[in-house]
Amino acid sequence: MPRIEQTDWLETFVAVIDHGSFSAAARALHRAQSRVSTHVASLERALGGTLVDRSHRPIGLTELGAAFLPHAREVLDALQRGADTVDRHTDTPRGTVVIGCHPSVSAGFLPGVLAAVHARHPLIRIELSERTTQDLVSGVLSGRYHLAIHSLAGDPPPPELQSEPLWSERFVALTPPDHPLLDARDPVTGDLPPAAIPEHPLIAVALPGAEVDPDTGSALGAWGLSIPVAWQTEQPQTVVELARAGLGVGVLNGLAAAISATEGMAITPVGTLEQGRHVAVTRDRRTASSPSVEAVLAAILAAPVPAGVRRTA
Repeated sequence: MPRIEQTDWLETFVAVIDHGSFSAAARALHRAQSRVSTHVASLERALGGTLVDRSHRPIGLTELGAAFLPHAREVLDALQRGADTVDRHTDTPRGTVVIGCHPSVSAGFLPGVLAAVHARHPLIRIELSERTTQDLVSGVLSGRYHLAIHSLAGDPPPPELQSEPLWSERFVALTPPDHPLLDARDPVTGDLPPAAIPEHPLIAVALPGAEVDPDTGSALGAWGLSIPVAWQTEQPQTVVELARAGLGVGVLNGLAAAISATEGMAITPVGTLEQGRHVAVTRDRRTASSPSVEAVLAAILAAPVPAGVRRTA
């Protein structure tokens, strides 16, 4: 019978497969990449075969690995259920809760949530996985995340998941203060009509090879616009800097602009709140929730929403 000496080996193996690489698993687990490689190699030696196909990117499973993966997940799930049972008896939530979220959410909303949870439940560890829109709901479905805070428009959850609305926020345009686009602002509200944006190169968040991030794409669709992205980046701050350099008009959701360094830039609301980004927190309704997940979810729902957004009823 194979001797698997550490459950860490199983956790690391599952993380490597879920995140697609040893380096990504190391970041997710807060471990050195060498430790991740050692764990997987130790597990393979214990089982007497190769579990991970290292010849492809992203890495995948060998036939043996595909057969073993469900059992590794089952063991880890059983251990978590046991820990949850202890928590219920001791009334002391503990363990790790993983939240998938946008970078703007982790910087502009979650620090206060984490502080509140830590003050009340110091044995709960919260890990943040900052991802693009498309990765968040799928992460809850696959079990990588206990909770996800994401855009409903860009990543609507399927029926097997449960979502609670958090807030709505407008999109904004970012330009130097002397940019000609600002001449189109409404003289009363100061808002910018979306129809003025196509007159200038568009700078927006988008993955390499993609037309535009689903959040921004949803807003453009609501505005009745179909325009190509002239300059794309995965980072909101880079959108600001490209606009600052005069390469075009940056378009971001309001929270992403708020957590960026925008000194000396004009930030102009575009479109209506209904056409903006609608944010929710989502969990998997198919599995029993643990006391630690419930505690974190309660803190998220009770936390004040970021400045400049509107709480969703």
